[in-house]
Amino acid sequence: MISVIVPTLGTRISELKRLLESIQNQDVRFIEVIIVSQDHHEKVAELIGPFTLKIKHICINQRGLSLARNKGMEHVTGDIVTFSDDDCWYHPEAFINVQKWFETHRDSSVVTFQIYDPISKSLYKEYPSELKLQISKKELFRKSSIEMFIHLDMVDRDDIFFDEQFGLGAAYPSGEENLFLFHLYRKGYYISYCPKTVVYHLKPELAAKLSYSMFVSKGPLLKAIYNTPIGIALLSGLFIKKFRHLQQPFRLYQAALKQLMSYQKD
Repeated sequence: MISVIVPTLGTRISELKRLLESIQNQDVRFIEVIIVSQDHHEKVAELIGPFTLKIKHICINQRGLSLARNKGMEHVTGDIVTFSDDDCWYHPEAFINVQKWFETHRDSSVVTFQIYDPISKSLYKEYPSELKLQISKKELFRKSSIEMFIHLDMVDRDDIFFDEQFGLGAAYPSGEENLFLFHLYRKGYYISYCPKTVVYHLKPELAAKLSYSMFVSKGPLLKAIYNTPIGIALLSGLFIKKFRHLQQPFRLYQAALKQLMSYQKD
């Protein structure tokens, strides 16, 4: 069975409906959807009522993407788990391709796929064209939560945990999937890549990608993954690489560096 964890604030009802319809139309018999609503619980409950899917609706009154995912994991009963956003939706053959992958690659613990934007008719990011049974550390930085699937027979459930200081609604609004994947990588799990589209999502504008809070959170993220000296070096390299895309770049770098120095692991 495939378990899909969906955190939502309950404000994107039409998008959530589209997501659920895309799951209901999958050619896979055993699916469970775990919706973790952080607000507008009644609207979410009303939406999911007519669906014939196996849906668990978990209500929490605290915001945070990583928090919601961790709460959702407490209710997973499937063999494979993925973490969806409420504004993405799935390719018609997505779950069949996921099952086929794990049937034919039995050493793979986690597999990542491709995200496609059907409006702009382009891939969400630059993806390699070749299959990889174990991706590199550098490639972990380019992975998104919605494109990864985890086989729970291969990964200890205690290792499936998102740092709640990172992710939308937390102190640092990005990087939670990078921290998560680095943890699994260091534990020795095989993190693979399959060059197939499984999920649809609209591409963000470049300005949105490089927002103030997103860039500043890179400082604590790099320190959390490595240590203070390496974090400073990598942050400086990222600053140089993205300089022309940043508004008030030196102010941003100073803020990111300050957050890096003050960050403490829980």
